[in-house]
Amino acid sequence: MIKAVIFDMDGVLVDSEPKNLEQLRGFYKSYGTEVDDAFMHSLVGSSYTYTYTESMRVMHMDWPMEKFKEKLDDYCKLHAFGYDEVLNPGVKETLIWLQEHGYKTAVASSSAMHQIQTMENVCDLVGCFDELLSGEMFHESKPNPEIYLTAAKKLKVKPEECIAVEDSSYGIAAGNAAGMRVLAYADDRYGVDQSKAYARIHHMQEIKKYLND
Repeated sequence: MIKAVIFDMDGVLVDSEPKNLEQLRGFYKSYGTEVDDAFMHSLVGSSYTYTYTESMRVMHMDWPMEKFKEKLDDYCKLHAFGYDEVLNPGVKETLIWLQEHGYKTAVASSSAMHQIQTMENVCDLVGCFDELLSGEMFHESKPNPEIYLTAAKKLKVKPEECIAVEDSSYGIAAGNAAGMRVLAYADDRYGVDQSKAYARIHHMQEIKKYLND
């Protein structure tokens, strides 16, 4: 029996991937680097370490990761977008319904904790999650299942009692490796392979029909 639903953030709770990619492409351009769409799409759902490594390669730079993070954060602050502008339909209603029906909820995102908390605040979702987990809390990001296994432990449920809602192949792999039922929030824009998910959903409220499927 399903007792908890754990959500990725970017691409699931908020349709932020286009904005994130736009920021990253603009950052590259500010240093004279042009990249094609295929390269940008290859970064969707990847770990911060992978993004850093690939960025240093295409930018022909040799910065330490902290310098890259600082420079990118500064650029993103200057070209910020509001998470409330990209909140996916039905998110708050679904979270409230889950809570009212006794399901536990969490965010398990590769994004930084300050980004998760910002999203929670500006989208008026404070109190809608029992736990918030960031990839920066772990040595390895998705597809390593550790973030999902830790989320289940914090929620005091077994992994097989959880649904993980993901959009990227990395996230789907992490949820599967954790032994959870994985629902893919459908997205056909970036050529991401979502075939390994238990099912694809096109709206948040579709989660309800998989709770006791």
